Amino acid sequence: MAKIRVLMLGWEFPPLINGGLGVACEGLANALARKSELNLILPGAGHAAPKSPFRIISTKHGIHSSGLQPYWDANPAEDLYRGDLEQKVMRYAREALEISQKIPFDIIHANDWMTAIAGLEIRKQSGKPLVFHVHSLSYDRAGPEEKGWIHHLEKQVIHEADLVVAVSHYTRRICVGHYDADPVQTTVIHNGISPVEAYRSPKPFTDQLVVFLGRMTRQKGPMHFLKIAREVLSRNPNVRFAMAGTGDQLHALMAGSVRLGIADRCHFTGFLGRKQIHDLLSMADVYCMPSLSEPFGLSALEAAQFGVPCVISNQSGVAEILPGAQTANAFDTGQMALAILTQLEAGIAGQPLAIRSWEKAATDVLAQYEILLSRPI
Repeated sequence: MAKIRVLMLGWEFPPLINGGLGVACEGLANALARKSELNLILPGAGHAAPKSPFRIISTKHGIHSSGLQPYWDANPAEDLYRGDLEQKVMRYAREALEISQKIPFDIIHANDWMTAIAGLEIRKQSGKPLVFHVHSLSYDRAGPEEKGWIHHLEKQVIHEADLVVAVSHYTRRICVGHYDADPVQTTVIHNGISPVEAYRSPKPFTDQLVVFLGRMTRQKGPMHFLKIAREVLSRNPNVRFAMAGTGDQLHALMAGSVRLGIADRCHFTGFLGRKQIHDLLSMADVYCMPSLSEPFGLSALEAAQFGVPCVISNQSGVAEILPGAQTANAFDTGQMALAILTQLEAGIAGQPLAIRSWEKAATDVLAQYEILLSRPI
């Protein structure tokens, strides 16, 4: 049986990552390429050409707001979203459409809203089915009241795609309830994670360590994390809190730690690469993810791989496949603090948790491709 030919549309991709999207795109693409013929179209200028079992095709023009390569920045991928983002998305769509005319494919797989216009245009021209993969929504990033052009674009592609893949049941409920997605054409395929060899490292201090990983933006709940930290410290002063990441709230968070009187207990690391993240998790006693709306939450899986107990918000998809994690409402800082204190008292689990693989996720995606392609034209 001939392999399915997949035309995947991506935006973030390592080494340019701003969050979980790039990591998920890489993991799924690598696994799918072992089961299909895959071509991945990425924005040009800045994406390295990593060794991979699939072909990466870059658009002619870059998406960066300046002519400089962004690798010297604290977070290289931030430039993906600077400047006139709408113009960048439209330019990517035009060039991806041109590229698609030279590549044979059976199905289109578009990752998130930045590739939605490209996916819709290629579908219109080719007649091939379009899979729209929802990793994050404006609902998550800006709240349910946000109804700008990105929201409307998300709603359009969710309505017109042949299949909508949500990364969690939590996100599927938002697609159906907030974006009026067809429940029959909206399915759930949980993310996987690439395996790592877990290890433990000694901390440079005797205190216990609670870790936050993520963008310093409203969606991820970093301000809630500081309030949680204050409540934990009111009962156990021998705890430190590391916040890894960058974002528009970073300076406000630093000032907030001073205002709350816990600045000496908080460490702001800035952007960390994968090895640095693993080193941090190897020292962590608890991982906390207080996201206000989290479609999935790959960082919690990373922590679980290191055997680190997780305290995560009810408003997250990863809880669906992370047994043993303590959950609470992101806005209930008292309950989140209590869960952290309980985990700190219990100690490290000791054995890393067995985690869903990208190979399993790719198998599930491929099964959906086969269903789509078996439908009569």
